[in-house]
Amino acid sequence: MGIKELSLELAAVSLIADEAKKAKDRLRAALQTEMDKIGADRVKAEYGEDVIAYVTTSKPKFKWVVKNDKEFVKWVKANVPSEIVETVRESSIDAILDKFHYINGDDVIDPNGERVEWLEGTIAEPYLVTKFHSDGRERLKDAFQSGQLEFKKIWELE
Repeated sequence: MGIKELSLELAAVSLIADEAKKAKDRLRAALQTEMDKIGADRVKAEYGEDVIAYVTTSKPKFKWVVKNDKEFVKWVKANVPSEIVETVRESSIDAILDKFHYINGDDVIDPNGERVEWLEGTIAEPYLVTKFHSDGRERLKDAFQSGQLEFKKIWELE
């Protein structure tokens, strides 16, 4: 299989995944409504005579919501100071690290020209991103609906 076929199939599967998520969300909401009507918290999914899955409504879990972070930190400092951790604001990390640079490929130098041992850089592995061209999604949908593209040929179930 060549690059054109592979890229078309990846685009098609990306579309299928996006549409499947929308369908899954829609079906979850509809099923939950039906389950609420009859007071069920668990239903069987059957295929013919066989039970193939159970769908269960999760139990709600209690969760605290801190409404004022500063007051919460103040209370923790006063009552359990061992739980306070000094940290750098997440929103500032990239801006601060952008001031460092490499010299000779290995040595990290800080903004003052000092060598630091506690920092190194890495390069993330590349990955593929599918971005549909203007009407690309609609054209693929049309190709599926008209039979020009066959779902079975793209989605090889083993």
